[in-house]
Amino acid sequence: MQLWNDYEGRTIAEIFPLDKLLAPEGRSAFFSTTNGTGTPAVIRLIEAHFDESEILARWRQVSELKEPNLITMKKYGQTVLDGTPLVYALMETTDANLADVLEDRTLTVEETTQVANSLVAALQALHSHNLIHEHVEPANILAVGEVIKLRSDCIREAPEGQQGTELKARDVRDLATVLIETLTRQRTLRSDMALPAPFSQIIPNALNGSWGLPQIAAALAPGNVAPEPPAARIPVAAAPVPKPTPPPAAEPLNPAPKPTPPVPLVRDRIVRPTEPESSRRLGLWIASVIGAILLLFLGWHFLHAAPASTKDTTQPIPTLATTGRDDTPATPAPPATATATVPTTPAPSSDRRNQWRVVAYTYNHQDQAQKKADLIARQHPSLNPEVFTPTGHAPFLVTVGGPMSREQANAFKKKAHSDGLPRDIYTQNYTR
Repeated sequence: MQLWNDYEGRTIAEIFPLDKLLAPEGRSAFFSTTNGTGTPAVIRLIEAHFDESEILARWRQVSELKEPNLITMKKYGQTVLDGTPLVYALMETTDANLADVLEDRTLTVEETTQVANSLVAALQALHSHNLIHEHVEPANILAVGEVIKLRSDCIREAPEGQQGTELKARDVRDLATVLIETLTRQRTLRSDMALPAPFSQIIPNALNGSWGLPQIAAALAPGNVAPEPPAARIPVAAAPVPKPTPPPAAEPLNPAPKPTPPVPLVRDRIVRPTEPESSRRLGLWIASVIGAILLLFLGWHFLHAAPASTKDTTQPIPTLATTGRDDTPATPAPPATATATVPTTPAPSSDRRNQWRVVAYTYNHQDQAQKKADLIARQHPSLNPEVFTPTGHAPFLVTVGGPMSREQANAFKKKAHSDGLPRDIYTQNYTR
């Protein structure tokens, strides 16, 4: 596959010209185009990794929603360009995104109310069809004229059971975090923040899970009084912190004493008759003589064995670095010969298998890639994001987890998915 900007000027599906690269995003990218009749549009391309049917099924569900607060998906399909299989989605153009606006200023209460109503409507439509968003953040909140819309091409079906319920609740918490940003340009709710009504109730209750979308919608309705928060609501200062796990049960104040093992009877402790005093003295003298002989022998042995210790007969200590994150112990290295020098730890470049990386985003400019890596580090520090370039120049890749084996990279990709990174992140071997 070529760099995404190499596709500028090409045509997709024989009808959609790729006019300008708008934003690369991992194995996908956004281009400006037209819808075949000259009307401006945005098209997203995704390099297919045998998941074409899954992506197209998600887009079909989105296109059937007809929700005015979701970006309209006009057409979708699959094609091949220069031998690379691609799926594409044609979407309406947008005028601005919330992230760009917040770089200059906060929103007014009226503007924040409009954003909140639009996001609640979009999420209610998704959750009612068992869909989740997982990427409710300012960059994905877009303006089309006077209408606020949520990005729709990253939506997926919610898992069954408790996991799906938790992911829907996470969408609500992300909504509350967006509202904090619109009013304060901060992502964390602090106790000293003076939030205007009704957001002084909406935000903390949405963050701690007391309120869902229906309660938020009721609080936003004109003329309606926000419902009183439950008595068990978490204080504002603790709102951004996830609910703590309950502490372990306390030890009882008067624990029952541990049973004392029974003392054997005197008759059970007698295993042989008591020796006479003279026999005991003779036995002690014999033991002393034998001990002295053993000490002399050991001393002679060590004195004569010292020169031989100068020979290099040691073996390298196996390290866990060769096993990655598996629980399987490392295979011990073979014994070193007297003439070979074997390092106890391999040089970083010697393990050529551990060069797989999990690629989340692709950029043509290093500063853009670094900005994205910094953002991921703030939101998900456990992912260990970094900017990596296999060639020393563009493209600049935002990777997570560092260099790994293939198995580790595939496992880490699943972790990145669960932490909210795009579903189209991929693994790649960069061994030279």
